[in-house]
Amino acid sequence: MAEKKNKKNQDDLKSKCQEYLAGWQRAKADYENFKKETDKRMSEVSDYAKAGLVSELIPILDNFTKAVEHVPEEQAKEDWVVGIFHIKKQLEDFLTDNGLEKIVTVGQKFDHNLHEAVGKEKSEQEKDTIIKEVSSGYKLNGQVIIPAKVIVSE
Repeated sequence: MAEKKNKKNQDDLKSKCQEYLAGWQRAKADYENFKKETDKRMSEVSDYAKAGLVSELIPILDNFTKAVEHVPEEQAKEDWVVGIFHIKKQLEDFLTDNGLEKIVTVGQKFDHNLHEAVGKEKSEQEKDTIIKEVSSGYKLNGQVIIPAKVIVSE
């Protein structure tokens, strides 16, 4: 009888051990899933903040680009102009390192996912080929954040 009781206690203990082990394994799996989800959310928040910063810097980059396009040739080698070119390059490198990519336009086929047509002109180019860029477009980490405004051939 004592042996039977001992065997029952052992079976009860094994059963409890299995139950506790299964509970611990579920809790561990839940914790790992929570940790992955939290890391994903933190990454999304970081990406969102980065997108905000990059979006604020894009007009500055565009203004630098317009400014250096209008530098007279005779002043292009002056120190202050060279400095402006270096600052523009630093800004471009910073934005590129943070996932910004300029959308290629002139000579490309019009793609409504990347471009916004603001006009059409007659041209020797094939129909729906981009012939002019009105304003630059940008992608951040592969997603379009500002479509390029373009003029396409008729």
